[in-house]
Amino acid sequence: MASKPTPPDEALGAPVAYRDRAFISRTLVMRDGRQLEVRGHRVEALDADAQAFLDAHPDLERLPE
Repeated sequence: MASKPTPPDEALGAPVAYRDRAFISRTLVMRDGRQLEVRGHRVEALDADAQAFLDAHPDLERLPE
């Protein structure tokens, strides 16, 4: 039996990395309660919801792939 494909809004494939221009480390809390950890000015989005959250944050910039 074939597995059900993952909807595109749930998974991105490779993580998308962002640089935090304001803090070396901190915890970002999404509306759904998930926590994204900034360490060494860096945080990663593992799914589309996290990517949208990080894209909208004024202190973060997406790093080139």
